[in-house]
Amino acid sequence: MRLINTDITCRLDSLPWTGFHTRFVFALGITWVLDAFEVVIVSAVLKPMAKSLEFTPQQSSMMVSGFLLGAIIGSLIFGYLADKYGRKKLFLITLLLYAGGTFLTGFANSFETALLFRILAGAGLGGEFAAIQSAIDEFVPSRHRGKVDGTITALWNLGSLMASLSAIGLLKVIDEELAWRVAYFFGGALAILVVFVRLYVPESPRWLLSKGRIEEAERIVSRIEIQAGGRKSQETCQVPVFEGNILDASKIILGRYKWRFLFSASMSFTILTTYYGMITLLPVILSEVYSLSSKEIPQLLTLGSLGGLIGGLVVALLVDKVGRIPLGILISLASALLSLSFLLGFDIRLTFFVYSLIAFSFASVAYVIATEIYPSYIRAYAIGILSIIGRLSGAFSPLFLVSLSQFGFKYAMLGLALFWLVGFVAFVIWAFRGMETKGKPLEEIS
Repeated sequence: MRLINTDITCRLDSLPWTGFHTRFVFALGITWVLDAFEVVIVSAVLKPMAKSLEFTPQQSSMMVSGFLLGAIIGSLIFGYLADKYGRKKLFLITLLLYAGGTFLTGFANSFETALLFRILAGAGLGGEFAAIQSAIDEFVPSRHRGKVDGTITALWNLGSLMASLSAIGLLKVIDEELAWRVAYFFGGALAILVVFVRLYVPESPRWLLSKGRIEEAERIVSRIEIQAGGRKSQETCQVPVFEGNILDASKIILGRYKWRFLFSASMSFTILTTYYGMITLLPVILSEVYSLSSKEIPQLLTLGSLGGLIGGLVVALLVDKVGRIPLGILISLASALLSLSFLLGFDIRLTFFVYSLIAFSFASVAYVIATEIYPSYIRAYAIGILSIIGRLSGAFSPLFLVSLSQFGFKYAMLGLALFWLVGFVAFVIWAFRGMETKGKPLEEIS
């Protein structure tokens, strides 16, 4: 692998925050809102959808499983393609695929067509995550990267709030037979609007450098510097040019970066097992233990989304000041302990809000460090693999925890705490074997 000397990456990191950065982060960060909207809206309108299309219980569950299958396929394929052909091409293609799949779901007239459109939407959103997370890490100046990534991750909770409120509103004012279709039309139309915003987002200069396309990277950075009032750095560094294939990329991730991969995989595992585990335990197990009515469950989920949004934004502000490692250790340990607080019989609303405030903020530090520790030439592919690990783990978690609950409620909560300890142990080991990435350029980290 040959190296090139360049000043472009240093110039990117030295830039002050500009209007370009704000527009860029909005255009790409909206993916987290869409992802959450998709997950929650499906749950919120699945009952009237299943009634309208005469689904069996197994077919209803396939609406969620089909989306998950699509996301796994999209993460792997589009993650690799984003490293091969560029971030911009892929984050336009994946968003169009998601928008089309979601919008067309509103026209579904059978189980087969609905499942096909759910798989397509999942593939688009799975690919989205790998492409846009890479582009954001590679564009945002290093001193702002943590709080920007953390804020974007916290917006997941904004998407879930939007979905809950949209579903509640639609089901109140529109007949159920039509409401679920309108919900999907709305989700697809929202994504189409974002496509137009993304047309003006440039390619990642760091990705261009990794392909040896120095002149194109120079033109993009020069345009941003004009908006920022001129060049801010004269430093240079060496950047690797990658010319391998998917097998070469896999060997690098599992060979040279195996410890980083194990750590980042642990982050993805912890985030999604605990999230999907909790939102399954709430309606299935906690509702019985705390004698919750059907109407109280959506209210609690909304309260949890609000807590996660507040906690995530606070963590996003702290991650570039306090650091990734201390925050990760503290939040994962606190979340494990708070998982056990449900056994103490306190008010469920207060308990769930406090848990959400802390636990749902973990992603705002864990995803930040998990995605920034890889070089640009394999970052999107690595993120795609991490997404697959997370989604598969998320699918396994509810089954495992509900099975444990058959032996007693406390065993389910102990299982949830155990998932949190995976993240805690990973961060403790990383504190000794890895590095604190706060404020460091991506080239220094990788």
